Amino acid sequence: MPKSRAFTVVEVLVVACAVLAMIVILAPFMRMAKDRANKIYCANNLRQISLGLHKFALDHNGVFPDNLGALYPDYVTSGTVFDCPGKKHSTVKSGPDYIYRAGLTESSASDEIIVQDSEANHAKSGKHIVRVDGSVEWAR
Repeated sequence: MPKSRAFTVVEVLVVACAVLAMIVILAPFMRMAKDRANKIYCANNLRQISLGLHKFALDHNGVFPDNLGALYPDYVTSGTVFDCPGKKHSTVKSGPDYIYRAGLTESSASDEIIVQDSEANHAKSGKHIVRVDGSVEWAR
């Protein structure tokens, strides 16, 4: 009698349980990697906003705009830059996901915060801040 080359139900169940266990074990690491990628993407958005602010100021005697919307499309070419990827539900139409402090100029103190994440952007784990000098940093 020839041997059967088919899998038994027990073998299939063992493999399925092993795959499921690996998914359960790796899920938190995948979430951490996604959060890290969102923070990097958010920092890049804020760098583009910072560059747009300084380009705007060059054209307006060193004065930053009254709101971030003034940067689009002449100084920041993509509207998605104003959406933080760390926020669950973001849309361009609802306005920027970042808090902007109007009234500053390029001659303001270089360590003044001009743009920052809103509290909801990164699940209260911290926030990015942009200073007048253009630096972007993570603060807890």
